[in-house]
Amino acid sequence: MFARIRRTVPAPARAVLILAILAGTPALVASQIAGPAQAGSQPVPGRQQTEFMVKRSDVVLPTDVPMGQYRRVTQPFVNWTLICDENLAKKQKVCNISQTIVDSSGAAVFSWSLAGSQDGKPFFILRIPGAVGLQGSIVMRLSDTGKDVPVAIEGCDGKVCIGYQQVGPRLRAAVKKGGVVGISYKGNSLQEVTFSVPLAGLNEALGAI
Repeated sequence: MFARIRRTVPAPARAVLILAILAGTPALVASQIAGPAQAGSQPVPGRQQTEFMVKRSDVVLPTDVPMGQYRRVTQPFVNWTLICDENLAKKQKVCNISQTIVDSSGAAVFSWSLAGSQDGKPFFILRIPGAVGLQGSIVMRLSDTGKDVPVAIEGCDGKVCIGYQQVGPRLRAAVKKGGVVGISYKGNSLQEVTFSVPLAGLNEALGAI
């Protein structure tokens, strides 16, 4: 099959193809293989016309960072994922460690990320369904003898509500121990949802930053 194809290509055309490949000109190679560009643009009766385009990167660049000067590194750990974004031009790196909890259908019911404030203090960003609303509540239950930790809901849109919790001595001890944390939330039109999330793997992710 391949021998027959090679014989149908004249020697000058083969030479052009080889030179085009060596010169790195894919457009010329495509024109030699597929024929004249205008022929491919003509509609074919009875055939559905489909447009193709390049899919943009899933990484959204900050407005002041040019293409090629921004790098994202994703590193999975047990139960947690470390994501670091680096501005190569300014030599700045920002990292967070995230975990997402899903239900039996695969829908996200909770996620949280460990990040750092401008002054270097660690805090958790908690995300729950937007149906909870601003009047709802989030409660963390640590596996020690202390009281439950209420987390204020700071903002909501149609999809998600967000709360923030600084990492104090109790949370530090829980992270070091690598146990579990109880999470519950409820809203005016939403019954209380309760589950446990594992802290195991978070220490290892922190050590990789």
